[in-house]
Amino acid sequence: MKIVFFANGTFALHSLDILNKNSKHYKIKAVVTNEDKKSGRGQKLNETLISKFSKKNLLNVIKIKNFNDKTFINNLKELNADLFIVISYRILPEFIYSIPKLGSINIHTSVLPEYRGAAPIQRSIIDGKKYIGLTSFFLNDNIDQGNIILTKKIPIDNFITYGEAFDNLSIIASSFLIETLDCIQKNKKLVVQSNENVSYAKKIKKEDYIVNLNTSSKNVHNKIRGLTPPGCYLFFNSKKVKLYKTYFNKSTLPVGTYEIEKNTLLIGCKSGCLEVKKIQFEGKKIINIMDFSNMNFKDNIIFKSIK
Repeated sequence: MKIVFFANGTFALHSLDILNKNSKHYKIKAVVTNEDKKSGRGQKLNETLISKFSKKNLLNVIKIKNFNDKTFINNLKELNADLFIVISYRILPEFIYSIPKLGSINIHTSVLPEYRGAAPIQRSIIDGKKYIGLTSFFLNDNIDQGNIILTKKIPIDNFITYGEAFDNLSIIASSFLIETLDCIQKNKKLVVQSNENVSYAKKIKKEDYIVNLNTSSKNVHNKIRGLTPPGCYLFFNSKKVKLYKTYFNKSTLPVGTYEIEKNTLLIGCKSGCLEVKKIQFEGKKIINIMDFSNMNFKDNIIFKSIK
């Protein structure tokens, strides 16, 4: 099977690697990724990790900014690919995804039609779901609504963070991709997405990282782990403080007040208390609660959502 692989993010690395290692069965005709971007103090050009991996493994790399580039479109057509695979990439327009003989597929990090959209892993954890998942489907004109090839549910516990779930799923996705390609080659019957149980994983915004203590401690805990990294924060003594290694319990404290018990920080929520094992003041390293307790703050200082 001749493949063109579209990817930008690190999530796709394991999948690209497994395809490359199975070159007897899958011929990677090209890897399409974003152009190099300037970043850092020196504004040096940096390429995507996908680009670096592809060059290291002598794969044909196409860096593109504008899908409407006629040369790019003609080059894609000349590759005569059977299938386009899209993982952790931009939305492809119809005149691109319709080029290959078999069509174009995407691997989405939820069990569709749940959590269509930009941030399915984060939103699943924030909502307290007991599982995350993967779905492979054929692209069509409607985002994340194409016919389903394969789905997979992965159970998770109450402690897993977004970063841990992301890493786990990226590994699982590689073997899931091979299963998907096998289904395509065997002409497995596709599943039309249901209009029931549809939900949307809206993009994470800057304000989402602020902790709201006027809810249950369970909700606060789920939000923190669902957005770590980079992590959620409150203000304490007019300084931004990130909270790590959290859990929840049924203890009661006035909202924003705190106590320290056995190297655990308890912060009062509207319902229950948030347990915190590690914190980080802005610009400082992460510390344990024993170090925090030795900082000798005044008794009337509380945790707040605003300065």
